[in-house]
Amino acid sequence: MTETVLLDIDGILTDGAVYVDSLGKETKRILFDDIDAIFELKRAGLKIGFITGEDNEFCLYVKNRFTPDFFEVGCKNKLNACKRFIEQAQLDITEVCYAGDSKKDIQLLQYLPLSFSPADADQIVKDAAKVVLKSNRGQGIIRELANHILKNRTLISD
Repeated sequence: MTETVLLDIDGILTDGAVYVDSLGKETKRILFDDIDAIFELKRAGLKIGFITGEDNEFCLYVKNRFTPDFFEVGCKNKLNACKRFIEQAQLDITEVCYAGDSKKDIQLLQYLPLSFSPADADQIVKDAAKVVLKSNRGQGIIRELANHILKNRTLISD
């Protein structure tokens, strides 16, 4: 049963696009449904984490908004970051999942027994994931993932 959900930020929490305003400030887009899904997972007792290659103000926003149990920014090796989380928190690898959308996520998607990719990821990324979701990047990925995990938890506990 899944107890820890690790997520990439760009392409999972967001649509992977960078929006630039007239002053040159970068912004990103998150669906409220995905925000709600993260808090729903937390209320269900799951641990939440983010692993991203980015290290910017938006990452700080994510950290403050969601107060994740695990958080790694500027990450060049997501598999090593996940292994470190598992070791430090003494997690059971069979209870950890990850969602990623890029080639930088492939090793981690392959490593974990449960992993997710969006429908519009490159084929090589989808091949690495255990579950290819119906949602595209930033279009309800976390809601769909949460529904999948929480439904399976309900089935197991019944």
